Amino acid sequence: MTRPRPEIERALGFIACHLEQPLSTADVARAARMSESHFQRAFHEALAETVGQFVTRKRLETAALRLAYEPGTSITEIALSSGYSSSSNFGKAFAGYFGNAPSEVRNPGGKLPAQVSKLLARYGKSFDPRTLYTLPEEPDAQSFQSEVDFWNQRVRFETSSGLHLACLASPGAYDLEALQATWAELIARGRQLGLCGAEVDAWGMALDSPDITAPERCRYHACVPCPAAAVLPSPLFPGVMKAGRYAVFRYAGPVAGVSAAYRSIYSCWFRASSVLADDFAPLDHYVTNEPRDGSIDMEMWLRIRPRE
Repeated sequence: MTRPRPEIERALGFIACHLEQPLSTADVARAARMSESHFQRAFHEALAETVGQFVTRKRLETAALRLAYEPGTSITEIALSSGYSSSSNFGKAFAGYFGNAPSEVRNPGGKLPAQVSKLLARYGKSFDPRTLYTLPEEPDAQSFQSEVDFWNQRVRFETSSGLHLACLASPGAYDLEALQATWAELIARGRQLGLCGAEVDAWGMALDSPDITAPERCRYHACVPCPAAAVLPSPLFPGVMKAGRYAVFRYAGPVAGVSAAYRSIYSCWFRASSVLADDFAPLDHYVTNEPRDGSIDMEMWLRIRPRE
């Protein structure tokens, strides 16, 4: 597996932090510290997408997650917050990309289109809204409340002023072997640069949801805190943890269960709470330095905002 260029990964992190704002290729190229023409070529070579295509895809993928996990938010509100001038334009773009109307995400029990979607044509998999939910079918009231109670016992709230991070991209996204190799390299390089001691303050930044983004397009950054002015030789690159208020959930269990834990939090706990996820780019904070015997002890940090 080839590790992505640090300049491109820095650009992806910048896009993830500013997805709700207007973004131009010049803005992203500036964040990557490359000339716009050089950046455009390098970006397309790395992702087989233009910057505009990538931003559109990420906004539509985020909108799909919001449609599934925020049933109380109208399609029009999601459309406008995704940069579309109307729910009609958003619906056309969403259906043109996924092959499903936004309303079908809200009705996962309904009959899905039989035709191969554009996502299948582009990325080798079909988009099934039912995969966004915690269970194959909506949980009954007792199961739903059980999930909510489970996470209520494992959540605390933190207000962060943000962190500057030294990051290293995993060449295999969420593949466990790739992650372990990435962390080993980051810790070694961090110690060489004086950023890590015997105890490592390890953070992970998941830039894509594996439920909706094709595996080969998922991106994961292993990170450790660093001074704002730290010099980070390639393949390291700078990243940031956004300032804001976070819901922090403790998870200790199988590595294979992390994705289901996130789905449970998004589809059950948030639905019963007075807050919404401010974005879908959570951070993992590792209590232990690495998975042991297939298990992990970690905290899941999700930036939140009040429900309106």
